[in-house]
Amino acid sequence: MRRHFVLLLLLCRWPASAQQTPQSPTPSPAPALQLSPQAAYDEAIHPLDIVRSNAQNWSDSELAALAVAQDLAKTSCLARTPDQFTGENLLAYARLCALAQQWLQVKRAGTSYLIAQSAAKPEDKLTGFPNLSMAFDYVIQASLHLDDPVNAFGTAQTMLRTVPYDAMASEASNATVRYVQLIHTDQAIALLAQRQPLLLALLKAHAAPSAVQEQSAHPPLTIHDLYADAIALPAMQQFANDPKAAASAFAELEAAVPTSLSPDDAILTAGLRRQYLLLGSPLPRIPASAWLLDPVTFAVPGDLNARFGAGSIFLLFPDWCAQCVAAGQRFMPAAARLNKSGVYFYALLAQADPKPPIPKEAPKLPKPATSGAKAGAGAKPETPHVEIQLSVRPIPAVLLLSTPTLIVPMETLDTFVASDFPLIIATDHDSIVRYIRPAPDNALVEGGLIDQIADRILEQWAPPAK
Repeated sequence: MRRHFVLLLLLCRWPASAQQTPQSPTPSPAPALQLSPQAAYDEAIHPLDIVRSNAQNWSDSELAALAVAQDLAKTSCLARTPDQFTGENLLAYARLCALAQQWLQVKRAGTSYLIAQSAAKPEDKLTGFPNLSMAFDYVIQASLHLDDPVNAFGTAQTMLRTVPYDAMASEASNATVRYVQLIHTDQAIALLAQRQPLLLALLKAHAAPSAVQEQSAHPPLTIHDLYADAIALPAMQQFANDPKAAASAFAELEAAVPTSLSPDDAILTAGLRRQYLLLGSPLPRIPASAWLLDPVTFAVPGDLNARFGAGSIFLLFPDWCAQCVAAGQRFMPAAARLNKSGVYFYALLAQADPKPPIPKEAPKLPKPATSGAKAGAGAKPETPHVEIQLSVRPIPAVLLLSTPTLIVPMETLDTFVASDFPLIIATDHDSIVRYIRPAPDNALVEGGLIDQIADRILEQWAPPAK
């Protein structure tokens, strides 16, 4: 009887439970985007490329080989003239002379190639000069090395009107902008504005890959490469204190980016966007742990986010950047020059160890026995004393002692989306970020890029009169 009662209860409950909506499983979080193996390799090898790209980090044997190569190239370059060559041989000659750093010959060879293309028959213009963009690039780079920005600027404008936008056009126009950005900011903006429609059109064309391929015989630039070039316009407009134009250019760029992106393009483009959005915003907090100007006596100089003077310029780099550490000898002179106008200068050394390097006292060694001491009867002869010196390479923080350098955590690199070093970060007197770009090798020389940035910030965002 009890068995039938239990069965009846189960049957009575069944309809009620059958009408309940089954709970859907909790959705698992979407997997984080990952770079492709090739992009991950490029990211991993980038530190080595940065260090290897600077000849001062090469070994003595490599420097000696470079000197021999340049000497041989110079002899061969000067033994010939551009008038001897036509077509692709002109560009080979330009390459030879570029190795020898004979920039006048490089310029003449590239110009001869361009003149020949301009004078060619219409049917030969397209097929007879397959490396037209390379010729433009040689002329522009040679003009910049010859301190002729006027010719470089005009040639870059002609290049953008003449050849499809490819890696050569990108390199040449970017080099011109970097050269004139502080001395002729209006020209830099004009050149960036001229190429912007080309970049936006290529971004939109990536939705139809065949359309991209038809525009150039060279492999098309990736979306994140195009985005990196395109975002330079609003960044330069920000530095010219024209936030309205910058906002318009940025919105137009964002509208041109395809909605469907590969993981590589999505990740790399997001990083470029995040760095750009730092411009015009308050400086993120910099959690410095030590002040290498005097790590024993002084602590970190106040709250960095409340001590900006008339402006502040930071030079950010990781401890593995050898050429960045080697530039430490210029930190104090740069700081002294900038401080005269009320601008503060700080180097930011990113490393995992937050502790400052404090030299330790060398252990006291027992004095060796004097040569006049006589050994007792039956004493063993003394073991000869041999000093062994081990060469230990000092750590970067030790090399930067007594310089205006702050130790910051490695996470600081991600805060500023830093991938090329050293990275310049400049703010005005209100701690608003006004400039973020990698520094050239000569940025710290007197009258160089650091000084020019400080002058521009004082001009555009002058501190209030006291």
